[in-house]
Amino acid sequence: MAMYGMAASDRIFSFLNEEEPALKTETLEGTDIELKQVCFSYDGKRSVLKDVDIRIPEGSFIGIAGESGSGKSTIASLIMGRNTAASGSLTIGGRDIGTISEDSLLRSITYVGFGSVFFKGTVRENLLLADRNASDERLWKVLSDCALEDYLKSEKGLDTQLLENAANLSGGQKQRLALARALLCDSPVYIFDEATSNIDIESEETVLEQILKLAESRTVIMISHRLANLAGADWIYVMDGGRVAESGSHRELLDRGGVYARLWRTQQALESYGREAV
Repeated sequence: MAMYGMAASDRIFSFLNEEEPALKTETLEGTDIELKQVCFSYDGKRSVLKDVDIRIPEGSFIGIAGESGSGKSTIASLIMGRNTAASGSLTIGGRDIGTISEDSLLRSITYVGFGSVFFKGTVRENLLLADRNASDERLWKVLSDCALEDYLKSEKGLDTQLLENAANLSGGQKQRLALARALLCDSPVYIFDEATSNIDIESEETVLEQILKLAESRTVIMISHRLANLAGADWIYVMDGGRVAESGSHRELLDRGGVYARLWRTQQALESYGREAV
């Protein structure tokens, strides 16, 4: 026990000796996002991102593709300020992310992942976390947009009780509720990180429909291993081994015959096999 305590104290004192980061006070006035030569490692040894260059103009629909472990979600975590790049620069609205206040980031960027968290309480209480002043009429509007209105009206409406982490909803219902809550945020930038993974086809179509509507007026960054979901993006960055292997529109990437085209052919073959089996 003494040895464990000494090892733990070494880590604690090492942490306490770190310099305090500069106070982040800047407010975002634009939402152009740019990563230049960004490198990142979780443990200081194995590189997760290597010299990544990505530009996301305000109002664009950007796809980030690649196999699992290629660094897609790490890019999202850097943009959200959850992690800090080891080198290179990341700017939003021309400001270095290291100077932007957390409050400004959270008001400007909404993140929707495949493991969204819900608290034990009513549907209304969970939705109001996104906008405490939202009227019941607005809550029903986003629920209708996400195909949850009929189900909830068959229950107790906005007063329907959720178990911890919405364990009493199906995976698809839970993801549609996460999308409804995100719509209430009404932010200029949305990041969808594998937001359609492991849900039923009907729910996937509902989520994709709302993402495409958002992309008409907001900046949308969609991270997905399923390339069919990214086909309508303005520009797609393809990650491979922590690097941007290639970028372009869906058609350009297919014509190029590189990493994206290979993944596309593989996925199309698997989906065709699944339909033939049925």
